[in-house]
Amino acid sequence: MAQSKKSYGSNNQNYNNNNNQQKVKHSGAKNTTYTPLSGPNKGVEQHLTTGWRLSKGELIAIKCVTTSKSNLSDKGWFGSVACTFTNTKTGVQSFHWGTMQKNGGKVVIDGMAFVINPRAKNGGYAGTFLRSN
Repeated sequence: MAQSKKSYGSNNQNYNNNNNQQKVKHSGAKNTTYTPLSGPNKGVEQHLTTGWRLSKGELIAIKCVTTSKSNLSDKGWFGSVACTFTNTKTGVQSFHWGTMQKNGGKVVIDGMAFVINPRAKNGGYAGTFLRSN
């Protein structure tokens, strides 16, 4: 008489593999400083923060740059930073004003409760924030 052995390892193996999958990133951000060689801001140091976010399966590209209206405060923040949000699937653009931290490149858009933070762990963050009282 032959005995059959039941294999319990396959179900456990699949369960463990599912837990080891990497989480998919939904946003990211980078910042840089540059000096234009031509145009109205020629020779003036500019600060640029770029970001991206997946929203409902669509990629939103974000570009925030200092302008001639951007003034540096005593606390190290630029006011009047121009931010453009572009839906890469539909091409729809929207414009918002924000503030940018000079040292870190973090951009805050209060009207949308939105932040772009290049120094966040795992490659930066672009998304909503909760206001703490």
